[in-house]
Amino acid sequence: MARNQHAVVWTRLSGMPEKMGDLVLSEARESLTYGGLMLSEARASFTYVDAYLASGRAGFCLLGDGAVWGEDTVWYPISERIPVFPRLLTLIPGQAPRNLQRKHYLDMLRAQLGKEPPPGLETEWRLLIMGGHGGIGHIDVFSDDITADAWYRAREMAPQEGLPLRKSGPRSELWRMLKHEVLDESVDFDPQVIEGALGPTPSVGGMIPKLLLSFPKEGDELRFFPPETPGRRDVLLKIEPPEYAGLLDLEALCLDVHREAGFEVPTYRRYDDDALHFLAVARFDRTEDGKPIPLESLFSIIATGDHQFRETGDLMLEELGEIVARLGEIAGLPKDTGEELYRRFLMALLTGNGDLHLDNLSILGELSRCRLAPVYDPAPMRAWPRHNLVSAVPFDAPEYKDHGALFIHLGGTFGLSATGIRRCIEEALAATADFPERVMALARVPERQRAQLVEIVRKERESLIAHH
Repeated sequence: MARNQHAVVWTRLSGMPEKMGDLVLSEARESLTYGGLMLSEARASFTYVDAYLASGRAGFCLLGDGAVWGEDTVWYPISERIPVFPRLLTLIPGQAPRNLQRKHYLDMLRAQLGKEPPPGLETEWRLLIMGGHGGIGHIDVFSDDITADAWYRAREMAPQEGLPLRKSGPRSELWRMLKHEVLDESVDFDPQVIEGALGPTPSVGGMIPKLLLSFPKEGDELRFFPPETPGRRDVLLKIEPPEYAGLLDLEALCLDVHREAGFEVPTYRRYDDDALHFLAVARFDRTEDGKPIPLESLFSIIATGDHQFRETGDLMLEELGEIVARLGEIAGLPKDTGEELYRRFLMALLTGNGDLHLDNLSILGELSRCRLAPVYDPAPMRAWPRHNLVSAVPFDAPEYKDHGALFIHLGGTFGLSATGIRRCIEEALAATADFPERVMALARVPERQRAQLVEIVRKERESLIAHH
């Protein structure tokens, strides 16, 4: 970056928009060393405004609460991997090939610049400014205070009629857009028509195409409204890409299995429209009256506290229990958080979800009172050969005879006794006893994927049973 970049952070935690602080990305004049590691010259800084500090409301991020950072300007070393404060990563459209928001905002940038946006920190910053508001959690990022005020005012006057999926006009443009971007069909669409009706949808990361929208609370009609439309149900809408046929049926099954096992799980609805398949999952980062609730991934929390942590591979699965225990000394987490995490990893093993990474585990609430967010994204990705990982968080494989031995040891790292480990394993085995039969009953999932998933979970069950 050739110059400082300025932005502002606002929030609606109180129910009304208010400024939280100022954000700056800058290029330092000299290299910085942190803990013996040479860091990028580029860095980000954040400073609370006095009025927000005085309010006592939840802070910019869990470990950056006003009670911790106070009036100080706090800096963070940025890089291509983490180009802003970790808490803001979810507000930048991800680089997955089918990320709908990134495609949309890059098209807008091309029009503004008259050329291809260059890869790097400056483009990521521009994407944050364009789409970093109205997203998951309680943070909204804008280029300046005037833009923030105008955006909040415009939301209050947004049209309320929504877009039906099966009519002409804007609906047909939305339908054509999804056909083009998700199903790779050669159809044209007008993005301005969609944006005029739904607004520029905020960023949602991940491999599967997603949109933040509102749906009617009753009825089966697929009618789309802008996010947080009054009187509607806020959802995260997933659209199934053709290379993962049946994935949303499998994910819906895993949501059911987790709910039956006693986990907190958001409500969901499955919809089909011709070749388009949808899973609408209710958002849990909003109160009943629409106020945002802080939500931050474990990845972001760990990266905020440890500047040398830059990617999931920078820690081992066996270390996670101690990290969460230390977090519990600072944050108001329930005492059984370690056990809850261990149970989630057991369920992931027994349902073929090797994608339980640190962005799929989040903390809901503020520093003084928070908890693990409900289970989300429990899709059994091991059904597809290229995703057949035991765990997205690495572990010291040579130390264990098999995965059963790993998970016996893992329970201890989360603070459980031998009796507690045995109880958690028995409960997970019971909760997933009929999982293979339920998988095989999903006719829309290709037979190859069903057979592979069933064989994988059978072996994992046998390994656990042999050890516990």
